[in-house]
Amino acid sequence: MQQRAAREKLPMQRLLPLLFFMSGLVYLYAAPNFEASDTAPHVGMIKFIAETGALPVQSGNHNELYGQEASQPPLYYLIMAAVWSAFDTSDFDQRYLPSPFTVFGDTSGRGNRNLVIYKQPYPPDLAGSSLALYVIRLLSLGMGAVAVWAVYQSARVVMPGDAGLALLAGALVAFNPQFLFISASVSNDNLVNMLAALISWRMLLMLRDGFDTRRSLVLALLIALASLAKLSGLVLGAAAGLAALWLVIRRGDRRGFLQLAAMTLIAWLLIALWWYARNLTLYGELFGTSTMLDYFGRRSISLGQLIVEEFQGLRVSYWAVFGTFNTIVDERFYQLMDGLTLIAAVGLVVFLAKTIRGNSPQPLDSRPSKEPANASGPFTKRPYSILPWRDSPERRKEDLITAVGFLGVTLALGAAALIAWSLDTWASTGRLLFPYITSASILLALGIHALRIPKPLIIAPLFVFSIVAPFTTIMPNYDHPPAVERLPVSAARADVRWGDLRLSAYTLPEQQSWRAGGEIPVTFYWRAEAQSPLAYALVLSLVDEAGEVISSFETWPGWGTMPHPWMTLATDYRDEYIMQVPADAAATRELSLEIRWYVFPDGPELPAVTGSGEELESLRLALGSLAN
Repeated sequence: MQQRAAREKLPMQRLLPLLFFMSGLVYLYAAPNFEASDTAPHVGMIKFIAETGALPVQSGNHNELYGQEASQPPLYYLIMAAVWSAFDTSDFDQRYLPSPFTVFGDTSGRGNRNLVIYKQPYPPDLAGSSLALYVIRLLSLGMGAVAVWAVYQSARVVMPGDAGLALLAGALVAFNPQFLFISASVSNDNLVNMLAALISWRMLLMLRDGFDTRRSLVLALLIALASLAKLSGLVLGAAAGLAALWLVIRRGDRRGFLQLAAMTLIAWLLIALWWYARNLTLYGELFGTSTMLDYFGRRSISLGQLIVEEFQGLRVSYWAVFGTFNTIVDERFYQLMDGLTLIAAVGLVVFLAKTIRGNSPQPLDSRPSKEPANASGPFTKRPYSILPWRDSPERRKEDLITAVGFLGVTLALGAAALIAWSLDTWASTGRLLFPYITSASILLALGIHALRIPKPLIIAPLFVFSIVAPFTTIMPNYDHPPAVERLPVSAARADVRWGDLRLSAYTLPEQQSWRAGGEIPVTFYWRAEAQSPLAYALVLSLVDEAGEVISSFETWPGWGTMPHPWMTLATDYRDEYIMQVPADAAATRELSLEIRWYVFPDGPELPAVTGSGEELESLRLALGSLAN
């Protein structure tokens, strides 16, 4: 009881969003500006609006940076275009340098995961368009913090007598690595996630306390804004509409229902109608999505195929998939989250059964703890505990079941919308469920709560992991190869040049019999001899005794992060790679590593010239043999 009383005194409704924001700053630092999903076209939308004062029109021109995002509702972009315009962004073309070697959607590789190459990834270069993007990302992170706050408040509405449950529900959002990653990026997801969480909170208040003029006005404005932020905002509007219908059926307040409906219609007409009317005028459809699919491609996949082939990606990307769906964390984390989800699902069934029987984990006839009158937000008229018609345990049980039911309805509507969209285009990614994260997190928290699992046992490890993940998983993909003051004694010395780039030394494992499916670590020490305006591309290949290529990949030094013209002259850089032996590779008595360089993008191949002046077609280093 003393521990519970202590938790009640903690200002968690403020502390949790603050902890989220501070954690998000780590992600802001770790992931450079363009390294989240679809960031470049989101930036393209902002840039186009800021520079032209108009919205882009969808077309088949795939060279435009905004790409398919031209189909999106514009509220986020309009807000951020004002921010973009406040900075000198004339250097954008010098900063946005897409990598030609990026590996999309493949988590098996070790490098070439960066979408863009950065002259200064760490610490971030805070000038010009780079600074503008970091400010936009900071504001987006603030939207995520509001969403965390709204989830906490929603949980307090569902279970007003248990601050611990609200803390757990909020923590499942605040310390979700994927939610942190997306919140710290340039994406319209962040605005709709915030508005959706606020709608869910206001919807739960409406279900609990009935219709109220001020509350209805706020809910109407939120729904209208959400529908102009992203089409998933319409799903939240539909959920709120169903909740209002349920309320009028159960309590008969038709006047309150009509008032909410009228306010919502008027707010939508004033705020969002113009964009939907524009779609009808330009594309002959309300949403513009069919036009987008015409220009950027549809797909045909059955529901069964979708579940079998893509559920795995949806599952992991709800928790932690970074970059362009090409960077994941340790598999054990996903297994733990799977286990937690299954346990919570069982617990939710237990919770509902106990609630229906009248012996839920929180006694239904208990009074919620005393807290400030505005604990549920600035729009709450009076605390739940003093509502005179709330004294009946049966009424409180009914309210609790209704709240849980509509959380489930909202999540089900969101999942159905995502499935329908994924049947037309590739969209089965966990971040698209974040507008419904209030429902998901509270339902998970209720299940964990019902089984009396200690909440710190969930919150503390998730918090620690969310802080560690950027350093161990994200940053290694974007940092430049380190400069070394002297070559290590263990490295084999070399003196081979390709143009103005020299291999000073290298480290290979001892020659041995390698197995198909294995990995071979190699390290090079490169030195730029002159300041070349040409970027050389590195080709690393495993070759057999006949000189046939077994596997190969192209990159820049630093596994795709640093073209050699950026190197400081007369400085050695340590460049590490993992050569992956294909699982179906045939056995060979001699396995070698072949090193080639050519002038990027389509220039000639450079000969390898030894220190004695001998010219080689390529440099080959013996690795041993390869067995099946």
